[in-house]
Amino acid sequence: MRSREKSFFWLKPLLILIALSFAVFAINRSIDAIFHAQIVQFLRDSVFSGDLNLVLSSFGNMGEVMTSILGIEITAVAIIVQLAANKYSSKIMEMVITDKVNFIVVALFVVSGANTILLANTMTPAHIPYFSILFTLFLLVVSLIIVIPHFTYVFNFLRPEHFLKEVEIESKKLIRETRTTKDNNSVLLNREKLADNIDFIGDVALNSVYQSDRAVSLYCLNSLKNILTFYIPSKDEFPSFWFKLSGKEHLDPDFSNYSAYVMKRIEEQHILLERKIFRLYEMIFINSKDNQRDIASGVLINSRLIFESAVNSSDNGVIWTIMQYFNSFLRVSITSHDPRSAFNTLEHYRIMAEKIIDYDFNLLLKFYFFFKYYGQEANKYHVYFILETAAHDLFKITKLAFELEVKNFHQLLELFLSLDEPIEDNSEQNISQKELSLIGVRIAQVKLAALFLRNDRTDLAKEVYNDLLVEPKSRIKKIKEIIFSTDNEEFWEITPRGINFYYLDPEDKEALKTFFDWFDAEQ
Repeated sequence: MRSREKSFFWLKPLLILIALSFAVFAINRSIDAIFHAQIVQFLRDSVFSGDLNLVLSSFGNMGEVMTSILGIEITAVAIIVQLAANKYSSKIMEMVITDKVNFIVVALFVVSGANTILLANTMTPAHIPYFSILFTLFLLVVSLIIVIPHFTYVFNFLRPEHFLKEVEIESKKLIRETRTTKDNNSVLLNREKLADNIDFIGDVALNSVYQSDRAVSLYCLNSLKNILTFYIPSKDEFPSFWFKLSGKEHLDPDFSNYSAYVMKRIEEQHILLERKIFRLYEMIFINSKDNQRDIASGVLINSRLIFESAVNSSDNGVIWTIMQYFNSFLRVSITSHDPRSAFNTLEHYRIMAEKIIDYDFNLLLKFYFFFKYYGQEANKYHVYFILETAAHDLFKITKLAFELEVKNFHQLLELFLSLDEPIEDNSEQNISQKELSLIGVRIAQVKLAALFLRNDRTDLAKEVYNDLLVEPKSRIKKIKEIIFSTDNEEFWEITPRGINFYYLDPEDKEALKTFFDWFDAEQ
């Protein structure tokens, strides 16, 4: 916030309160002066005591009462807000102060207190302003009554889902305003405000992760996703200046460690906002993947939904960015020997690949490459189950591509069949674990052969068969035994996917009898 804005931030409400206080006092006294005779007769006889000394003495203490109420209100609210700010983010204090309802309530207390003090010190026995006294009493009663409802409002305001929704709404408003503005200064200011809002949501998310507050963390992830999915489809309407780097980005911790090359690419691809949000997603994923997997899964789910929005908007810069981050998620999972996180990441990665099957074939080839690359990287780190998982995910992608009759399908099939790798001569334990992983890969490829045979594509099934001819007969026999002995589609443990990779329905098993007969004929 600039120095001029900081001054205006406190000067504006100060001037408003001063003006309101003296305006209320002046209007009331004017009414007393103009309609003095009528008001005195009615109020003295019907409302107030006829004892003037009693009226004066009673009203003289009202100023202390009002200032006490104001002090209690401000103290209680300040304590509540400070606790919330310590838990989530210091920006909450600014949000409470600038909230219109909070300002109106506090203004009511201040104006009531100021009017009471002014009135108490300007009354004389010779001229008692009955209307002013009545109006001031009304303000005092309203101030007393509103204390509890205002506490309720503040508590509700400090609920994370409330203030996060407010920030989300404000962010969308900034995006709408920027679409139509032509003023570069306004564009830059809106981008800074939007970045501040994203930082606020990110701070709340990370603090919630550290405090194991899963519900708030997931709500933050969803809010960030909502902002991006609202922003991406309308990027073409934004002025070009929106995407230009101002130099302040290097002071942003989300970009401070990037090289000039990376920053140039961010500017060229128009992905400044997306990179900022996905940097937060990456931090949340890393800090939650070990002990709070539901939050890490929330990162993956929301990332996938943003990816779908980017595909619908044909935003290749965002598509590639999300793929890069998924590769990073896989890398950190593999190097930390965390197969469960990699397992979950691959599932959402597969769904993303399915979304672009008929969008961009070259992009689909990159998906195949990354599945193969990180599957084999996992084997290097002795996280063997990941290659098998990648194989079964690629089977689903390849199956869908076959059903959609994708052009150059043979190229995809060749990549899928190259997923396995030779077993190196390591220790017996490593060979055993790696062989199990390799068998899982081969089972996925055999499942594809069953699909081909059921669709009368014996030529494609033969390609799978020819690829498996290099395997020893004992391994082919083991693959056959595993497939035909697996009868339960649902896995017998609780997993995010819940399915058994080795399961085939009876029709597929029947088709595979022909496939395995080909191997028997070779003997």
